[in-house]
Amino acid sequence: MACAVAAAALLAAPPPTSATVEALPCVRGESETKGFSAVDSGEIRWTDKTKYDRAREHALKVWKYPGSRITLAPDGAFTVNDLEFRDYKGSSADSAAVASYTNDSGVGATDYITFNTTKMDGRGRDFQNSGAAHEVGHALGLCHKGDRFATLMMKRIQTPPITEPTSIDKANYKRLWG
Repeated sequence: MACAVAAAALLAAPPPTSATVEALPCVRGESETKGFSAVDSGEIRWTDKTKYDRAREHALKVWKYPGSRITLAPDGAFTVNDLEFRDYKGSSADSAAVASYTNDSGVGATDYITFNTTKMDGRGRDFQNSGAAHEVGHALGLCHKGDRFATLMMKRIQTPPITEPTSIDKANYKRLWG
């Protein structure tokens, strides 16, 4: 009888509440705005001119998590291209990042995620996926975060590579897009 009462009490108890994860501020000099994103009317339509298809596919997939509001879809004949993935060959002494996001704020303009082939070639899947997912975060309007203790995809340097948005990255996404 005591076991039945205890079991009934457990079943009737409300589920534990999870702590709310707070969004983090941008590093100095950066801002998190919709205007610095590739988002157009609630979506990003993209084209592919990169050899890093697996990394691109991974990045687009991880930003389509439950609760995300921005549609990420390939560009079509009747849509405007918002974002293009492409490659460039940097020099071996190049100090540039493994990948970068370039925002062109003009009406109907295309933004770019470019992969530095010198830094991407020969690297592992996690490294490539991390770089691609980080840059898609920028295309969604997210900035770099400076909290040295937090595990984040949107930090400038990730050790080890973070391959999908963390709860903090998602909190920043939610603050920007709802």
